[in-house]
Amino acid sequence: MCGIFCYICSDDNISAADQALQSCQALLANRGPNHSVRLWYDSKVLFHGSVLWHQGKTLCKQPIETDQTVLLFNGDIFENRENTTQSDTFWLLQRIESCETQDDLHRLFANLRGPFSVIFFRKQENRIYFARDRVGRNSLILGRAQNGSGNTFISSVCGNIAYEFVHELPPLGLYYIDLDCAADPAPFRLLPWTESDCSHMEQLFASVVKIEPSISLEDTLPESVEQHNFDFHTLLAKSTLDENVFEYLCNFPEVNKICNRLIAILRESIRERIQTTTMSCKECLETNFQCDHPKIGILFSGGIDCTILALIADDIIPTQTPIDLMNVAFEKVNRSGEKCEPSKIDYNVPDRLTGRATVQELISLRPNRKWNFIEINVSRSELSEHRKTISDLVFPLQNVLDESLGAALWFASKGIGLKNGQSFTSTSRVLLLGSGADELFGGYTRHKAAFEKCLRSNDKPLPGEAKTLEDTQFQQAFQALQDELEADWSRLPSRNLARDDRVISDNGVTPRTPYLQEDFISLVRSLKASQRCYPPLGPGLGDKLVLRLCAYKLGLVQASCLRKRALQFGSRIADRKQNASDRSSYLQGVRD
Repeated sequence: MCGIFCYICSDDNISAADQALQSCQALLANRGPNHSVRLWYDSKVLFHGSVLWHQGKTLCKQPIETDQTVLLFNGDIFENRENTTQSDTFWLLQRIESCETQDDLHRLFANLRGPFSVIFFRKQENRIYFARDRVGRNSLILGRAQNGSGNTFISSVCGNIAYEFVHELPPLGLYYIDLDCAADPAPFRLLPWTESDCSHMEQLFASVVKIEPSISLEDTLPESVEQHNFDFHTLLAKSTLDENVFEYLCNFPEVNKICNRLIAILRESIRERIQTTTMSCKECLETNFQCDHPKIGILFSGGIDCTILALIADDIIPTQTPIDLMNVAFEKVNRSGEKCEPSKIDYNVPDRLTGRATVQELISLRPNRKWNFIEINVSRSELSEHRKTISDLVFPLQNVLDESLGAALWFASKGIGLKNGQSFTSTSRVLLLGSGADELFGGYTRHKAAFEKCLRSNDKPLPGEAKTLEDTQFQQAFQALQDELEADWSRLPSRNLARDDRVISDNGVTPRTPYLQEDFISLVRSLKASQRCYPPLGPGLGDKLVLRLCAYKLGLVQASCLRKRALQFGSRIADRKQNASDRSSYLQGVRD
């Protein structure tokens, strides 16, 4: 993962650009430890790129400048390319320069496969374009001085840049700014991916961003998949409680078919996220030695999402190369104020216990693989020591949930812990995450709550109409669940993904999210809520039911029945007595 930065000097004050870059340069370098370059253009625009090398036979330095373009790219392009030895950054530059019109550019980035954020300058137009991918998997932050200067920065991270207007860029389309108009009150323009995206533009951005009419891209989006003729409510109404629910459901051809398709697409997603990197680990990259050290890690709680990733990854990674399973645990909050001796801290948190149990299932299924179960133990004193760094990475988000998850992911991606009781540091350069699975398949408690609230609010059936009314009630409850799933999906980029990208990448590790691959998303979202989950079965069965069926088909009999547990509670970083949406007093305090 790379660190990209652009500063536009509307008032010709180049010292302001230098100061802004200096305040976040260390964070940018952490994201891209392999090479860094800065470039001034016409004393107006400062570009800076820090590169973490993954694709291409050799490292591609950034920013890239030609007589037409200056390009900064952060991400992974998973497109079929004739020249696989070529960097994806250089491949993208060629595509940008082949675009003759703005509509061509718009179409290029709307259909680009893979997570990315990008900044590029078209010299002939005197215009800077910038964007995040449509799912919002990579971070890009927009900041603007409120002192009347019009100075603007666009960056992967913002560190301590003290501007009043600093926000994550909504991944709604391709943005641009004409340098001749950079000092205007509303200088930014947005070419939305779709018309429906415009409704999600936050009011805060409406004052500085104007939406422009653009070509319709509806017909260039991934093709919708055919409708599937089953729903879990109808199928399970015919079953008896003493049957194996997973075995029973897998006997239905339509259910079996959709599970096979989900597994096949997920396997391809994992394959491209594993194989699209260098053959060297962190330690051996400088010598370009093709080593057998671990290169792929998995954020591993032992739950269903990450265990499926681990099992499929085993089919793709060479057998002689170990796989790192990162399991993080925090010292419990001590409300008495008494300090606990380090040797007496109990790190047997829920995710640690689940992780140990599930890794045994992996070992039994794939005994030829060396599974590195890394116990990452974080004391409260160590957390306090690094909280300022985590605060700078999480910003501009500042609530309790961001603090908790940011800390858990930062320490997990650092990969320093114990393996079999001995000190161990991961050499992995890629971390696979289960992000998106809960939003797609209905894994959160609020999904079950939306379903049950609607079901309870309906009137009880009268004699003679029980069956018909019951079916109507369930239809309405599933519609309420569908609405909650859609709301969660629309919030995913602003709630999770950019923050996770900033935090994990700070350790020179690239987060990759197989469940958020374009074809996989398209298939899952073509399923109705009643084809994804079935809340009446309860936690550990009904939530993410179709994904649990996939796990069962893969042989994960134990993991397929494990209950969902949020990372912040499973790792014990969070205090259940806190409100997750409250502003974090600590994160706010360390920035004041």
